[in-house]
This record gives sequence, structure tokens and C-alpha cells, in this order.
Amino acid sequence: MARLTMLGVGHSEAMAHWNNNAMITSNGRHLLIDAGYTIKYALNDQGLTLADIDAVFITHTHADHCFGLERMAYECRFRYGFKPRLILPPGVYEELWHQTLRGVMGQVGEGPATLDDFFDVEILRGDRFTFEGVDLRCFQNRHTPAKPSYGLFINDHLLFSGDTRAIPDIIGPLNPSVILHDCTLADWNPVHASLGELETAYSSDLRRRMYLMSYEDHFETVRPVVESRFAGFARQGQAFMLRPAASRSAGGSEAQRHELVT
Repeated sequence: MARLTMLGVGHSEAMAHWNNNAMITSNGRHLLIDAGYTIKYALNDQGLTLADIDAVFITHTHADHCFGLERMAYECRFRYGFKPRLILPPGVYEELWHQTLRGVMGQVGEGPATLDDFFDVEILRGDRFTFEGVDLRCFQNRHTPAKPSYGLFINDHLLFSGDTRAIPDIIGPLNPSVILHDCTLADWNPVHASLGELETAYSSDLRRRMYLMSYEDHFETVRPVVESRFAGFARQGQAFMLRPAASRSAGGSEAQRHELVT
């Protein structure tokens, strides 16, 4: 069965956890959801290297979500001799290459280079793609204003919010069985959802399916509150089973939700 593993769960300023990046494994192949600057350490914890990664999806161009691509590009090209698949939702290519990576990857020993020299770049024209039988639907979330930034709805039951404020108008109609949601432990943040915002925006039923990710190092101080009002904190290395979309019942029963998590 396919699964999603949380490679890291940390806020961008965190030192106790790696960057908030995830990985889908299906048929023995691996798709990264983001590749921040701690990606090699995170993969090492799973007994993997960059050579084991077949594809990458980038939700948006902030350092903790895309700066690992430089290292991946060079190692895969010059050390391992292959080009991973790089899947980019609408608007991300321009920021990623022209404003972020071109300055460090635009010139190599052989001369000028483009992103296509390092990756098999796939720019999504719609909102869906597949990876080894896993169905992924991307949606624009609410992170930095006017910035392309996306979450994923996977196999019609697991929702990965990406970095975002609360998005009840998106999550409510989708009715996911499992929700991995961005959360800052600060009282308020202009680009990340706070605990208070999550409690106000979502019903208790949705919050019981919601694992919080991208949190700061002092998370233990609020663990009792989080575990009483949400499914809990997503743990680094935690795996969530990805059931085939056709097997999902509306909302998922409590027993089914527990079966999804290992």
C-alpha cells in the first residue's frame, strides 16, 4: 500500500526538526513533497539518499521548501547520472528558476544551464497528476499574498495543506479522512495558521482528523491542548497509509482513520 511519510515537521526557524517536507512511497518509488535545505538529513533518517528520489513536487518557493533542489540537481546530474521528475504547479516555475535557483545553477562547468538540464520538468496545466498509481490534486492555498502556493488532496482522502492560513472553504467540501495542516504556535501570523485560527475556522469533527505540522520547537508546552482538540502533532517520520480513492467512505470512520496512520 502506498504511504505518505513526514520527513520533517518543523517551522522554518525550528532546530529540533527538519523542514516541513513529506514523501510519498508507492511501488518502491519515491516522490518528495518539497525539498528544503534539510532534505539530505531528513532522507538519511529514512535510510535514503537523493539517488533514491524519483520525483519532486514543489508547493512554493520558500527556502525550507525548495532550497534542497540545488543539492539534488548537482548530485543527481554529476554523481548519480539521472534527472528526477520535477512537477511544478501553475506559476511556480517562474519564481523557482528565474528568481530563486538560476543564480546558483544557471552556469556549470560546461557552460550555461537551465532547469531542464537537471530535471525532467513538468509544469501542470490542470490541477491533477499521478505518481505510481497515487492520484494527487493540487489547489491554491492562502500563504503569502499573491504568491503561488499549493496544497495537495491525495487519493481523495488525505489532505496536505502546505504552508497556509486556515482554508475551511477548501477543506470542508473535500471532507478529508486525514488532514495534515500548517500551524504556527504563535498567537497570530500573517502567513501561517495559528492554533486559535484553526479552532475558530474548523469544526470539532474536522479538527479530530487534523494533524498539525510546520510547528516551532516549543511544541511540547502545548501538546496537551493540541491532543485534546486535534488529532495531535504530526511526528517526524510518521507514515500515513494512502488507501485507493475508491475505498474511501465519506469522512471516514474513527476506526478507518486510525488504520490510516502508522
